[in-house]
Amino acid sequence: MKKCLDDMSKPVAIQERLKQVFDALGITIYQIAKELGENPSKFYNILNGRAKPSYDTMMSLLTCYPQISADYLIRGILPVLNSADSNARISAADDDTVEVPFVPVRFYASFVESFADGNNMTEVEPFRVRKTVTKGHKNAVVIEISGNSMSPQLAHGAKVLAVPVSESDWEYQSGGVFAVMYRDYFVVKRIRDNELLTRNYLTLHSDNPNGGNVTVALQDIRGLWKIVTIVEAPVE
Repeated sequence: MKKCLDDMSKPVAIQERLKQVFDALGITIYQIAKELGENPSKFYNILNGRAKPSYDTMMSLLTCYPQISADYLIRGILPVLNSADSNARISAADDDTVEVPFVPVRFYASFVESFADGNNMTEVEPFRVRKTVTKGHKNAVVIEISGNSMSPQLAHGAKVLAVPVSESDWEYQSGGVFAVMYRDYFVVKRIRDNELLTRNYLTLHSDNPNGGNVTVALQDIRGLWKIVTIVEAPVE
């Protein structure tokens, strides 16, 4: 009995165990929240010690990520992850993921230039995402966010999955976040009021009050992609 009590005298706090688990898996809070269908703020509150995870949340983590050691997550007994030869199922990356064209910030200018030549996907590098993320999204690309005009939702360096919008549907897009290529610019902004049909221009809004807005004429728009989900994001 004494040894049992000694072992439990200095347990690692659950938020610290979760931090260790997330670090070991190499996944972000946004990815975890997306997989579990939860709000990212829930996990931020847990990691900051403002809340504790429910039993259902713990079980969901173990079900979604079978490589997590239940002994560590629940009791704090190392190792953090199950070994490859344990009963846990660790799927091969190639089985669970797919390569999607990636447009990093440094490639914005080249992407705009190559798009004009009709070769917009020939030079981009690949980015691996879960197959479930791309399901139902044809010709998707991963775009890296530049700057903080769309924060706090999209921080600088975040990577998002985007799908192209047909030119015939441009005037019907509103209420979402879009990547817009116009003239020699490539930006990610929110469309609130779409006036392409009535006034032949589009106003692009920043979520950050300091980010400003921009009005783009229809004839200057070269491409439009709808942002459908975050695939990777820095922890702020």
